[in-house]
Amino acid sequence: MIALEVIEDRDRLRNFEPEWIEFTRRRVPDNPFQRCEWLMTWWSHFGSGAPRVMVFRHGQEMAGILPCFLHEWNGRRQMTLQGSGVSDYLDPLFDSEHAGEIVRQIRTELARRADWDLCDWQDLSRGTPLACLGEVIDETPCSAITIDQPFDAYFAGRPKDLKRNLRGDRRKAEATGYVTFEAAATADPELLDALIELHGARWARLGQAGMIESNGSEPFLRDVAERFAASGGLRFFALRFAGRIVAVVLAFCGRTTIFGYLSAFDPRYEEFGFGRELLLQALRYGNEHGYRRWDFLRGEEPYKFSWGAERVEKCRVLIRPACL
Repeated sequence: MIALEVIEDRDRLRNFEPEWIEFTRRRVPDNPFQRCEWLMTWWSHFGSGAPRVMVFRHGQEMAGILPCFLHEWNGRRQMTLQGSGVSDYLDPLFDSEHAGEIVRQIRTELARRADWDLCDWQDLSRGTPLACLGEVIDETPCSAITIDQPFDAYFAGRPKDLKRNLRGDRRKAEATGYVTFEAAATADPELLDALIELHGARWARLGQAGMIESNGSEPFLRDVAERFAASGGLRFFALRFAGRIVAVVLAFCGRTTIFGYLSAFDPRYEEFGFGRELLLQALRYGNEHGYRRWDFLRGEEPYKFSWGAERVEKCRVLIRPACL
């Protein structure tokens, strides 16, 4: 039998965190957005309303978690997934052998409550077990590259114009300055500062606010980078040109996948194509360190597919009391 605890108190949620972390050590998440470190950091910066975290146990061991919160949104009492807005995958973490029973428990729990009008659960995988609970709507897909061969063999199969642009840009840059690549597993303040500064400069040049500014997410990024660095799950990739950081990617590591979360490039050096060069070196790093997949996360920008990316379909599930 699966037992359910619903955490509705902020203090209880904080005290529950060690058990949640231990669960994710045993049931390793598929992506960083399922980890307690990500979701509790998100909650501390963006959480509103009251927690509605459903914890499922089989005997004394956790078997799953559905971390939600209840808040007022657009005039309705809405249950939203923790992590919404700045996360690209929000599938809840369930032990596969108990998933069916867990979903039945969720249905029962929602049906017995009268304190909500809508569950709006976004950024779920297309095959989510939660789909049976409500209306399924397509979401913006993600995209990812699989590299299951030596890197040189993978790169030989890339389009000729991509390889030609990389060669030309590299020659042009090296004619005026020295280009170096680095990878770091620490929350290096210099790299964090460069990411935030260059991201803002790039979007300001387009007359827009970037994700960091529009979401007010700089404090969150700094905190979550520290937490992931402590557990070995953080990577910064950067290019320096004549000693100056000109391109940087903030990434998180899964078991076999690197998730490229946020990138930034110095718009003053756009002619040198440093974004392409940095991605090339980051993909090579991942392959040589045992990772077999690079996930670009949200969006279908054409350049991703020149590197061999494939779509990762996602959906949103809308649940109303009448559905149950």
